[in-house]
Amino acid sequence: MDINLLTIIYSKKLARFNTLFLEKYHGDQNFLIMEFVKKLNRAFLPLLLLFSTPLVAQDKEPKTFLFGLIKLDRESEFEDGYWINKWFYTREFAAPVNIIPIEFRYGIGVNGKTTGSASNLDNESFKDDPKKISYDSDVTPISQGIRNIWGPSIEIDVGLINIPHYIVGTSWLNVMSGISYRNSTLYAPAKVPYEDWSTINSSWGDTAYFSPKLNEYLLTTHLQYQPFNNWYLNFRYSYGLSWARFYSLEADTWESSPSGRGTSAAGAAGIRFIIDPGKSNRFTVGLDFRYSYTKIHTIKDPLELTPINRFDLSNYGLYFTLSAFYGGNKTSGDRAKRHYYRKDYIEALKTFRTFIAEYPSHSNLHRAKKYIQDCEFKIPYVLMEQGLVLERKGKTQKALNKYQYALTKVRNDTIIDEMLSGRINQIALLWMIEAEKLLHEGKYVRAYNLVKLVSEFSNEGKREIQRFKSWVILGEGKQYQELGFIGRAMQKYTEALEMNADLIYEVKSLQYKAGIQMAKLATKADEFEEIQLAIYALEYARDLAGGIGERNEKLLFDLNKKLESNDNYKIRKIIDYKMNLGRLDVLSTRSKNLAIGQTLPEVESLLGSPHEKILGKSGQNEEEQLWIYFTKAGSLYLTFDKYQLFKIEKL
Repeated sequence: MDINLLTIIYSKKLARFNTLFLEKYHGDQNFLIMEFVKKLNRAFLPLLLLFSTPLVAQDKEPKTFLFGLIKLDRESEFEDGYWINKWFYTREFAAPVNIIPIEFRYGIGVNGKTTGSASNLDNESFKDDPKKISYDSDVTPISQGIRNIWGPSIEIDVGLINIPHYIVGTSWLNVMSGISYRNSTLYAPAKVPYEDWSTINSSWGDTAYFSPKLNEYLLTTHLQYQPFNNWYLNFRYSYGLSWARFYSLEADTWESSPSGRGTSAAGAAGIRFIIDPGKSNRFTVGLDFRYSYTKIHTIKDPLELTPINRFDLSNYGLYFTLSAFYGGNKTSGDRAKRHYYRKDYIEALKTFRTFIAEYPSHSNLHRAKKYIQDCEFKIPYVLMEQGLVLERKGKTQKALNKYQYALTKVRNDTIIDEMLSGRINQIALLWMIEAEKLLHEGKYVRAYNLVKLVSEFSNEGKREIQRFKSWVILGEGKQYQELGFIGRAMQKYTEALEMNADLIYEVKSLQYKAGIQMAKLATKADEFEEIQLAIYALEYARDLAGGIGERNEKLLFDLNKKLESNDNYKIRKIIDYKMNLGRLDVLSTRSKNLAIGQTLPEVESLLGSPHEKILGKSGQNEEEQLWIYFTKAGSLYLTFDKYQLFKIEKL
């Protein structure tokens, strides 16, 4: 079992024991019992503090091999699945490529069939396939060598649009559709065997070269897969119609007849490198391997110039590509995922929410929501781990802040909720133990402030705050008593006892000491209030102790006699009060007749003697005086210089 859990269990049982014990002996005056309870608590405080030290995961040392030359971290800094995502899903939330306005391709291809192996390319690797040309009669076939089947090709794609994106919102794979044009010829076409052909049909006997020139118009579709930001793989399929001319008499000159038409299909695979990945309008260069199959199955030969009734061309080509496109940039979703796999779930969560707001119809929106759920689940655990590290460093307040913040992030996870609540309760327990320690040391204010802090996040603090407040008030009473303000001290003791009945023994003890202290001062008591307080203190002390001694009893008797001799004190004070009120009325009326320049005797005859008189130069100069009169409306300040009134102030 976790030692922290044992600590919590023990502390709760100890608190329960104290409660039951005090309930049983509440009101008992046996101080030995109370001292036993206190000593019991003090004895177990070090044990609790020892066991309550947060047990957090220590920093894991890396696993080493070859005497430390190779080090492997025990725990990866990346989230599980990092490498799979890096290689296969790094652009999962990228914006789609919207349009490719144009793509240009130029390459060299070979007509015929392949032989041999790719590892041993030579003159026999490609050769003509005589079966691809069909004749009307038994004639000598055209003999094409390796040099006769090679030729250049130009392709242009225009208006490639990501139609599926606009229909269903797909983003992870760009499907671009548009139209293509292709033109292809041969470098060195083979000569037709016109000498043999002319014996069969004289119209076949003209000198000519078999040089198919193809013009193809195709519908094309590109599939783009972009695992990284700087390049992507491109797969292309095209299908359409083709037109061909058969013969050329010389270079770059083709006979218009005969001609043919048919169908053409082509597939290609290649790679594209993005030249400027940061821009919205970007360009690529790349390389494609292309295979096409063209069937010229309809021959138009009105002059009957050829025995060929159809031919098929299988073409293998390697093409250099150049294109421009719009879109395809990474989004905030990709940035969010980068934060996620680096275990920065808080930033990832915030960025994923930004992504959803920016791309509400993205095809992988459901994936973003799944990441958000995962972040919401993991964030409390991360915050708790951070809190544990702070606890280990002794930064308990910061750890508490982490735990409290983590609790606000919990979503339907009772496990982490209980774990966080347990850590918070443990901090509350530690602080309450520390508060009790401070209380026992007489540091009441510090103990109360600590409990007040605990009360902000723990019910235990809320339950105990009044008790600790009572000790603060008790301490204030002690201070008053030490300074000799016995009356104020008695008030504080009464207030503390009303707040906490368990202080009965401490309060009685302090009140008894106050009574004895007051008895020592009672011999000097002359004023009515002092005499009354001294009598009260002596009588209270006698009630507490069952007696105050012969000397103090005589003192109490004398004080009562002194009080009886002053029975008219209150009456005298009332008379003096009323007479003073009358004088104040006179002062208020006569003060209106004051004038600057009046002498001291003139003012005194008008207002009477002042209530206070202050001489200048520290009481040595009678020429400069300040007279103060207290009236109903306030205070009247009269300043004299050289025995004459020169300033009148009413406050």
